[in-house]
Amino acid sequence: MELKRRSFLKGMGALGGAATLGGGYATIALATRDASAVEKSGSAGVKHFKTSCCQCVNFCGLDVTVKGGVIRNISPDVARAPYYNRGICPKGVSAAFHTYNPYRLKKPLKRTNPVKGRDQDPKWVEVSWDEALDTIAARMKKIRAENPSKLVWQDGQGRYLSNTPLLAAFCAAYGTPNFVHRTTLCIASRNIADLVTWGSFTTLPDLEYTNLLLNFGATYYEGEQWARWLDYQTALARERGMKVVVIDPRLSNNAAKADEWIPIRPGTDSVMILAMAKLLIDSGNIDEESLVAFTNAPELVRPDGNIAKTADGKPLVFDTVSNTTRPFAEGVKPALKGSWPHEGATLKTAFQIFMDSLAGVTPEYAEEVTGIPAATLRRLTDEVAKQARIGSTIVIDGQKLRYRPVAVHTFRGVTAREFGVQGWRTGMLLEMLLGGMDAVGGMALFNPNGAAKTLEPSKAEYPPKRADLAMSAYFPYATQDVGQQVNLTALDPKAYGLPYEPEMQLIYGSNRPFSASDSDKQFLGMAKTFNVVIDVLMTEVAWYADIVLPDDTFLEAWHVSMTRWIPDARQPIAIRQPVVSDVYNIGYDAHRILWELAKRTGFRDGFADELNKKWGLKEVTFKPGRDYSSREAVEIVWSDKTKKDFSTALENAFVGRKLDTKARYLSGVESVFKGPGKPKMKFYADQLVGTFETISGHVKNLGAKNIDLAEFKTGLSPLPIKEHAFPKAHREAKDYPFYLITHKVMHRTQTGITCTNPILNAMGGTDDNSVRINKATADKMRIKTGDMVVIETRVGKVKGKASVVQGIRPDTVSVSYHFGQWSPGLPAQARKGIDINRVLELNADIISGMNSFNDTKCKIYRA
Repeated sequence: MELKRRSFLKGMGALGGAATLGGGYATIALATRDASAVEKSGSAGVKHFKTSCCQCVNFCGLDVTVKGGVIRNISPDVARAPYYNRGICPKGVSAAFHTYNPYRLKKPLKRTNPVKGRDQDPKWVEVSWDEALDTIAARMKKIRAENPSKLVWQDGQGRYLSNTPLLAAFCAAYGTPNFVHRTTLCIASRNIADLVTWGSFTTLPDLEYTNLLLNFGATYYEGEQWARWLDYQTALARERGMKVVVIDPRLSNNAAKADEWIPIRPGTDSVMILAMAKLLIDSGNIDEESLVAFTNAPELVRPDGNIAKTADGKPLVFDTVSNTTRPFAEGVKPALKGSWPHEGATLKTAFQIFMDSLAGVTPEYAEEVTGIPAATLRRLTDEVAKQARIGSTIVIDGQKLRYRPVAVHTFRGVTAREFGVQGWRTGMLLEMLLGGMDAVGGMALFNPNGAAKTLEPSKAEYPPKRADLAMSAYFPYATQDVGQQVNLTALDPKAYGLPYEPEMQLIYGSNRPFSASDSDKQFLGMAKTFNVVIDVLMTEVAWYADIVLPDDTFLEAWHVSMTRWIPDARQPIAIRQPVVSDVYNIGYDAHRILWELAKRTGFRDGFADELNKKWGLKEVTFKPGRDYSSREAVEIVWSDKTKKDFSTALENAFVGRKLDTKARYLSGVESVFKGPGKPKMKFYADQLVGTFETISGHVKNLGAKNIDLAEFKTGLSPLPIKEHAFPKAHREAKDYPFYLITHKVMHRTQTGITCTNPILNAMGGTDDNSVRINKATADKMRIKTGDMVVIETRVGKVKGKASVVQGIRPDTVSVSYHFGQWSPGLPAQARKGIDINRVLELNADIISGMNSFNDTKCKIYRA
């Protein structure tokens, strides 16, 4: 049957309309069966439920229509629009299929074939819930008695479904430090760059007032964090005249809608930005007043790279009033540039060191590295200088505020790389030069200095305590875990000095090995541990499990929802509530599974106590001596946090508040960093110097292995430098002529919940991916659209269809990374496309542990 666009859109509007997709899917049969049951019970009315989506990290508000006990329509919750999302994506619209999916797991399964492999039949047998839970609990008891660290918890979408405190409390009560999330496969280096620069994380462009947006590879029109706010607000801003410049090797949807697309050579963004910084400094178009007031740019640096300090630890500046070196206090006017003698050494300001480092980074040099014409860089920099209106102010609601309407933004563009932290720090330094941090129209920050410890040297512990090596000498600022490392550590724990061997993994809603670079190696590590997987489908990770436990979907479950902030609003709390109940009569959800395991393993009361701590509950709390249903848990948290009746939660599903102008612009960097005696944003990240010294000591004194000190010194540079544009994969893979990058598509994830959805796969081409090749390159190689080609890297080979396009650099190929599912437990229509992660190199960012998705080089040829 040929599907027409009109019938597809009709089907997206209501799942009942999915009949237009053909009769081969069980959705309608299930819907009819459930409707009949409800109608017989006499409760076949129409109901609306407010809830929150968790299929990605946008956590959009939903309004779900249920008729006769069956989901009929999913729309955006209009009440959530002022606080975050005005629309929802195709995943949200078609989420009913996720619940009614006939391929869902329905019973606990136990592996009977001890050999694990991609082509091995696990020989599953169904077991009762009691047998499954008792088996798991017995193993957990044994491990807990020996060394609880041998148990590793991993989650992905599971944390979005259940929220962090619930899962963290479970691990804390059990006693394992190994509570590992997926952030290094998403945005970790961007977040850690924020943390080591201004002491918290997440920035957004202040789009209500931005006049020029520099977008370095962010693709929120295709799907990423804050997508459902950024897409709408960007459109509004463009209507009033905001200009958008997208810097990306590929003509993404964002680039296609921009005012200007600059196709940069992959990985070289930092050199482009450094060249722009040099032009701004040389022309005097920088906000010196803001640099002195808010940042440590005027602080004096010793020859060893550390900030010079007084005996009591106060940083020194050169006071232009007294012509002496002293701390920044009242009456002191720090010099931003220059060098001075002090106690037998010559001290330079951090800003002077930055200026000196830019000596050779001219537009012509940048053109050679990035492929961007020097004239383009000069023109763009001139426009930035003009639009930034340095020194200007604006009055809003009676408040006189800094006005810098130029914003820098990225997501994976400069962060999914070996030097991802340094890539985003380059972008933030550009914003600091303009004085745009928390300025009207600039870069909005969330809770500056809320995690002040990251502005200090890391302990960089060795030997490591965690299997993912987070916060160790290997990844000293990985405060958000290192998702892809656990299975690599499991292959050889002694290589990293880990004093124990991981024995068991509990994996909740995560397809981690499939989602990481060099994924085959990930599965080798997973084959060494006893694995319990909680999920809704037989994903690739579930295929490697010893026990698989089915879960309810987010439309069947109670949970406290994660939320998103935006510059002018907050959502302190939201809930997820079931709109239908346990469609397949599974009987358990993840919440109940955790309570049962805690009880059977013997730490249920400790779990309740840790829940109170992790949620910060004061008045309404979890009590010892009993279990809690998921609804009871949600009601406890809601009641304590909001002091509102739970009927408000059922009706609205969230609490939101708008920020007044003072809270929006004057309670961030203005109140935290401005002026003498205050902490400073780290223009110069001196804590990285101290951290490198600690790691060097571990290598020399403790024999820490697998640490190349020369590479670590580059990675832990206190300032972004041109070397950060040359990752190992680019330097070493000289015989591989093409840059291989990956990109995201809105309607797919790697968990498995989207690849089985016929609604998402119905448009033609959305159930498969392709190798995007520039037309000039393809013509030389006699490759046409539809031809089968091979991508070969230093890791391996994959084969897929070519897609010849104009919108990509001639030296670059790109493949979307949400396809190529291979689990035999998924239907054939789900197992299409290229599993590109199998051939991507992994050279993780030293600072954050971020997966280097966009650093691989490759060969490409006809199959």
